[in-house]
Amino acid sequence: MTTFAVFGMSENWAREEAKEHTPTFKNENGKRVDLTVSQWEAEVEVEVEVEVEVEVEVQIAKIMAGKKCVRLSPMFDAPQYAQQFMEMARASIVCRDLKIRTKAVMVDAKKKPILNAKTGAPKVGFADWTPEKSFAA
Repeated sequence: MTTFAVFGMSENWAREEAKEHTPTFKNENGKRVDLTVSQWEAEVEVEVEVEVEVEVEVQIAKIMAGKKCVRLSPMFDAPQYAQQFMEMARASIVCRDLKIRTKAVMVDAKKKPILNAKTGAPKVGFADWTPEKSFAA
């Protein structure tokens, strides 16, 4: 049963999200000119090197400075595998706010399970995971 995953934000994920918001057109003399895929890719490459990329870099900086966290890892069977993934991610990529989450029944403020209105089954989502204290000697 795979229930553990690593959530956080990485620069690569932020870059991909910023690319989604890069326009596929440009304005020339007040007219909108649509770009082909190859032209857009060339623009992105040019923007990486020139100041026009500042917009994308600003978006990346905003995303990295924000609070949004996404699932960065595949699902794991045990928390120690998720911990190993976190250690490798911290050593190899630029990332922030890495934490292990597990699948759990979603609860409301009164700690009662949230039920699906259609089926009556409890809703399942991700909750932060904290290791249990060990009482071993």
